[in-house]
Amino acid sequence: MALALLATAALAAEPSSGLSSPPKGWVDLTSAVPGVRLDIRYHLADNFTGAPLPGYGAADAWLMAGPAADLARVQADLAAEGKGLLVYDAYRPLRGTLAMVAWATRTGQTALLDNGYIARRSNHNRGNTIDLTVIDLATGAPLDMGVPFDTLDDRAHTRNATGEVLDRRLHFVELMRRHGWVNYWKEWWHFTWHPDDDPAPVARDVPYGCFEPAEGAWKPPSGWNMPGWTAPAAVTEPNECR
Repeated sequence: MALALLATAALAAEPSSGLSSPPKGWVDLTSAVPGVRLDIRYHLADNFTGAPLPGYGAADAWLMAGPAADLARVQADLAAEGKGLLVYDAYRPLRGTLAMVAWATRTGQTALLDNGYIARRSNHNRGNTIDLTVIDLATGAPLDMGVPFDTLDDRAHTRNATGEVLDRRLHFVELMRRHGWVNYWKEWWHFTWHPDDDPAPVARDVPYGCFEPAEGAWKPPSGWNMPGWTAPAAVTEPNECR
């Protein structure tokens, strides 16, 4: 299992081809955070919905410049411990959030929306929120945090652990907190940068794939929130990349 995760992380450490450019004032984490690794689960079917999400036609991770600079400081702190960051998701195009809501609705799992495990509107859309974990730099393997990313029940609650797993979670939360990141208590992997900022950043829908419909041009597929609808196995749109 660890070797498989390591291979996935290594393959995804560089952004894929066909990328859009980040919005003005935003950055690509592979450039802004030296040594960061990516495992972008929503680009492929390896996520709780079982299909790629719209907006993730290319595998990459963006944030606004301010959060990214502070994430680089977390990475530097971890490097001193022989550890580093593995990012599962950062900025999320709004259409990706809407796809999660449609999945919960058509599969009869709206309790996940009501109980705060899937957001109807997410700070991920604002470029100031990230899902990530810690890896051992010597092996590349993620540390044992008790349950995997996107475990959608109370086992993922940050303090719902014991022993070394709880110690690792709390140490990670403290490292992130030092640099302006606040943990969402129901998800040990989920952090928002200065969440009380007023005004909050604007939600965006710029897709990662340059071939996907541009911000403002995308429309949800007909019936995608109805039982029986099946998501495409890949994000393929006809628009040509510039």
